[in-house]
Amino acid sequence: MKFSDILSRQAGFALTSFLLGAWAFYKVNSVSGPAFEPIIAACSNPDYKESMEDFVSKTGYHAYEPLVGLKVFEILVCLITQFLLELRDTYPAGVLTWTGVILAAQPAGVLGIVEAGRNGARGYIRYSVLHGLLAQLFGISVMFPLLWVPAYVLGRGSGPISTPRATAIIPMILPGTILTVAVFSLNTDSYGWTICAGMLGGPIIAMSPVFMWTDKPPTAATVTKEVVHGSISSVQKAYTIVTILGTIVWIIAVYFVYDAYGSAGSFGAIIVKLWSDVWVDANASVAFMTIDTIVLYIAVLLAIAYQNFEKVAKALVLTPFMGPAAASLVLKELEET
Repeated sequence: MKFSDILSRQAGFALTSFLLGAWAFYKVNSVSGPAFEPIIAACSNPDYKESMEDFVSKTGYHAYEPLVGLKVFEILVCLITQFLLELRDTYPAGVLTWTGVILAAQPAGVLGIVEAGRNGARGYIRYSVLHGLLAQLFGISVMFPLLWVPAYVLGRGSGPISTPRATAIIPMILPGTILTVAVFSLNTDSYGWTICAGMLGGPIIAMSPVFMWTDKPPTAATVTKEVVHGSISSVQKAYTIVTILGTIVWIIAVYFVYDAYGSAGSFGAIIVKLWSDVWVDANASVAFMTIDTIVLYIAVLLAIAYQNFEKVAKALVLTPFMGPAAASLVLKELEET
């Protein structure tokens, strides 16, 4: 392939993903902006900050835990707590859409951790903490296609990653899934629920890659066949774990759909009813998460397509059966190349 063709291909993928992210930014703000404005106003009003009891009594909103916002992100934690409460109270659409985002975020998360640690990686993909915080502030469906995928296309590195980074992949990915289970199962009046909600949507999980800040990829002098094989094997194990976990959660989500909408009759009627709940008649929080789920998964597929069109076709075929875990499966296969 000519150098000019490579540049054209890169520009095409980067621009497509950027425009997808820009559209997501416009859409989530048009959908959720009017609903979130009064919450943000209440969360940022100093007149309600004498105590948490004062905040709750004056605003009617749920209590939140400022400590998990690390002070700087207190307004974000306040907002996300109300956001998650609305999702929790909107069954089954709330849990289904949030689960969709978690599932799509699993391959995106592993991909982000791995690519940030490759030799020669440059630009935005190297700064996982910044990406995580921006994703929490503006939505992962905005930042992943808007900035991460274009940066991946234009600044992707190569070669093995370090052993510490490979070991840390799953510990950095799993907390989101664990906290999701807690948020959608604990009593919303409990302090444990309040803590979990704030952590799930606040800065703590987003900042977990800070432990990799000083991590360096193996140098040319230390890259041996054993090092390369060890890196490939470790990354593939991580993708295998999220593939299995994601597929199990997808099957559970499908069960919830049939349990909630099976009375609608035919498969087509079930889909119509589901779409009505998650989009047509959805509240702001559910509609936001529907956009997040769809756009994030499309962006992950774009990143895969940049590497290999056959693999993205395989992921699309497997998606009805595995959900977004199909992306993890093909990313595992691509790690060999």
